[in-house]
Amino acid sequence: MKRRNFLRDSAGFSLTLFPWIKQQGFWGSFIEEAGQETQDPSAFLAIHCNEHAPAFDFFSIDSLGRNMLSTNIILKDEKTKAEFRRESGNGKISYYAQSQITGSSPAWELNLKKTSFSISSNHSPDGNSAFVFQISQPANHATLLGRMADEDGSIFLPGIMHFPDMGTLRITCNVPGISVAYKAKRSIDHPFVRIEFPAATAASPERIYHFEVVSIHPQIEGIDRDERYDCFRRNFISIFQLNPFLKLLANNSASDACAFTLFTYAAVALKTPQFAEGLSALDLVRETLDRYLAGHLGYGLLGYDYNKNIDIPESATSCNYLDSYPSLLIAACYYASGSGDKDWFNRNYAGIMHWANKMLMTDSDQDGLLEFCLSGNSGSWKGDYTMRPANWWDTIGFGHKDAYSNALAYHALKLLEEMAGICGHAGDAALFKSRAAKLKAIYTSTFYNPATGVLAGWKSADGQLHDYYFTFVSGVAICYDLIEHDLANRIMDSLLLKMKDVGFNNFELGLPGNLIPVIRADYTDLNPEVGGGKRADNLDGFQIYENGGATACFTYYTIRALQILGRDKESDEILLPLLKSMSAGNFQGRCANGKTRDWKSWTGECWGYEGFLVDNYMFLLTVLTRK
Repeated sequence: MKRRNFLRDSAGFSLTLFPWIKQQGFWGSFIEEAGQETQDPSAFLAIHCNEHAPAFDFFSIDSLGRNMLSTNIILKDEKTKAEFRRESGNGKISYYAQSQITGSSPAWELNLKKTSFSISSNHSPDGNSAFVFQISQPANHATLLGRMADEDGSIFLPGIMHFPDMGTLRITCNVPGISVAYKAKRSIDHPFVRIEFPAATAASPERIYHFEVVSIHPQIEGIDRDERYDCFRRNFISIFQLNPFLKLLANNSASDACAFTLFTYAAVALKTPQFAEGLSALDLVRETLDRYLAGHLGYGLLGYDYNKNIDIPESATSCNYLDSYPSLLIAACYYASGSGDKDWFNRNYAGIMHWANKMLMTDSDQDGLLEFCLSGNSGSWKGDYTMRPANWWDTIGFGHKDAYSNALAYHALKLLEEMAGICGHAGDAALFKSRAAKLKAIYTSTFYNPATGVLAGWKSADGQLHDYYFTFVSGVAICYDLIEHDLANRIMDSLLLKMKDVGFNNFELGLPGNLIPVIRADYTDLNPEVGGGKRADNLDGFQIYENGGATACFTYYTIRALQILGRDKESDEILLPLLKSMSAGNFQGRCANGKTRDWKSWTGECWGYEGFLVDNYMFLLTVLTRK
């Protein structure tokens, strides 16, 4: 449901609200002090300042200036003590410590304009509290993006605060080298994102933090006037969320970092304009890669444990996910090629080669394909979350020869061949070229299922194909050039025909990962809330979470495959409804049943758990390749 600006009606500014707004302290460039002329309200910002402390009680942003400002993202601290007094005048809001004498400079001062605001701190022995920006994560999964301090997770400025579905603030400071405290928590009654802007000190007696409303996305002629692309303009950078606890790019700012998704962030970073002077999305990718190279773990790497609390226990599997090293390698190549930073690639070449060797060593039978350590045989799973399969789809029994992970491995090998050649490692480039050719030579014959006309998800150790009409498996193989053109078209014909036969046509929901139920014997987690039914055919678990639930995650591969094949009408039939739905905020937050919007049944019932999952946003890249 679209947010509507409560400060406006169809005729513009609601005059009946003006006295209340003035009394309550809502400010912007659009409201002048009493006795002066009132200007038109801002369509970009709505702000209400706390009465007793330098903080906000209400904050809403719309980077596109379309008046979608009714959602308050602030988590108010009801225990705030009256340590400050607030004064208003001349388009400014000032905070004085209660002990400050009359006539002294305010401890904090806000200066508000139509598309920007600043908060200024003057050093005062009695008023050195930080300015606090505390956000309710259920209201919006905000994140702070910038270069991260290693020791405490704080962020150096310049940086950006991004509010998915709403907009973005670029933040700068007049004092070089300033960092701001950044925290995010999920496992509490009130999940929050908290950013604290430190007050001026005796050494730097004035600090001015400037916040500018921006919309960061690749420029495409004409889209500013086309509301179909509002989602693209607001959300192109929503795939980037930094977890300050893990100090890694993650599912969201208070969730797991997944090694096997870093390549998707890097793919978007290649196309992302600069965040701020001296700060790019590729910088965030590099810093995350640096931490993985230094030995940090993410979900998908053996031993990962979010908070020493058995969040993802080491016993989840006896080896790394099969898509983890391909993802890290693709991200490393994307960073090096996109930034032109060959020195970084060469400095870290030993670590990159370690990842490459770990990936190639999983080809246990030397046929060219990677093999997962678990068999993938039907009935081989324990049925709970402690035994995980080969890839991202971690409740579906991908094992042994996994079509998705091998497609990523092929792409990683082709990129490594290129980067190793550019950086002077000719022998390794030849190795990567030969291994890629060997993988491609056997890929189609291993995974193509002539009985269905599509690629199976995996071939288990007992030789059986496991085919559930996976939409993303065929898509990823076509996108990464593993399938010859004519067969690729026939595969997409079969996939789209099956989609029609099973009755899925509401692309505002995204796409199901699989079009028919994954049988109980091939489902790794039989919890009913994640798609584990009681029937052997698992029909009673179908459309719940990864068992055929609809999501925007991995829709990129189906849409892009259709574009590559020149099937623009069919790709648009998926892309345009999905853009419309995401513009309405349908992939963030919680539904009445307590589940979240990142996964839904085909009738729209929510079955997600993250609240916000960045993987949903990779499909926005297909706007750039749309004809």
